[in-house]
Amino acid sequence: MAMSFSGALLSGIGSSFHTGGAKLNGISAIKVSRKTELVVGAQRKKSLIYATKDDGNILDDLNEATKKASDYVTEKTKEALKDGEKAKDYVVEKNTEVKDTAEDEAKNVLDYVTEKGKEAGNKAAEFVEGKAGEAKDATK
Repeated sequence: MAMSFSGALLSGIGSSFHTGGAKLNGISAIKVSRKTELVVGAQRKKSLIYATKDDGNILDDLNEATKKASDYVTEKTKEALKDGEKAKDYVVEKNTEVKDTAEDEAKNVLDYVTEKGKEAGNKAAEFVEGKAGEAKDATK
């Protein structure tokens, strides 16, 4: 038993909705025989997409493909989050290393300045003692 469908009938079945000014029809399925199902969908330019599948349901295949795509995106998102955590840990580790290095360098600079300050203080004290001795000798 063969059935004939007109374009008007096919474009009228299923749910229709508007996006961006273009009317789109949702994916619709028509049972043509016990084993054949006709799936009709609309693209943005209103041309019809026909697909048939024997001994099965193409909507189940679409749902399965959608689930696989969703699982893939979920997996890639988890991988990206793990990579983000690794990057964060790396940055924290490097910041800690930089902080430790800066503290060590600051301590070295402080020690150097302290040592040079002591040397300068000793030289100034020796100079003042020498001048004080000369002044004392000059007053005798």
